Amino acid sequence: MVTLTAPYVAGFLAFRETPFLLEALQRVQKNQPTLLPQVVFVDGNGLFHYREFGLACHLGVLSGLPCVGVAKNLLQVQGVNKNICINKQLNRSTEKVSVNVNK
Repeated sequence: MVTLTAPYVAGFLAFRETPFLLEALQRVQKNQPTLLPQVVFVDGNGLFHYREFGLACHLGVLSGLPCVGVAKNLLQVQGVNKNICINKQLNRSTEKVSVNVNK
């Protein structure tokens, strides 16, 4: 169980949640180093944060691990149109992919 002392402020999730996530990663590294992940997925934004440095970026810098932000909602980012992203993904899902494996 984690007790959060900082209030939720929109756009500043990293300052609230990074400390306990970092502590959890440090405990894993100390107690079970073979279980330390090679990459961390977090429930929040990374570079798609409207300040271009969300929770995934904060945790990645402080932990030294690659972190990927997987947010529930796409924030309004200059140059990124939500509908275009969805349409591109839908179009890609119907494409065929050829894979050549040379041994």
